[in-house]
Amino acid sequence: MVQRLIKVPKHGGPDGQGLPQVVFEELLVLIEDQSIPDDWVKQAMELCLGASLQQQWNDEFRPELLKRCIDIADK
Repeated sequence: MVQRLIKVPKHGGPDGQGLPQVVFEELLVLIEDQSIPDDWVKQAMELCLGASLQQQWNDEFRPELLKRCIDIADK
């Protein structure tokens, strides 16, 4: 698996309406597709973050994203 070099932000609020799992799974598909530019993936990630609940993003989704992306904030 090739990891992308992308900042994986923490959710600091306000809460969105909650992100459906199926939408998050589509984000994971975008991350895996190396033909999709990083900028598009970043935009999709920001949209998903804005729609999610803070706890949902930070506790569920962000850890999974960190497995698939190299967080440039850690560099």
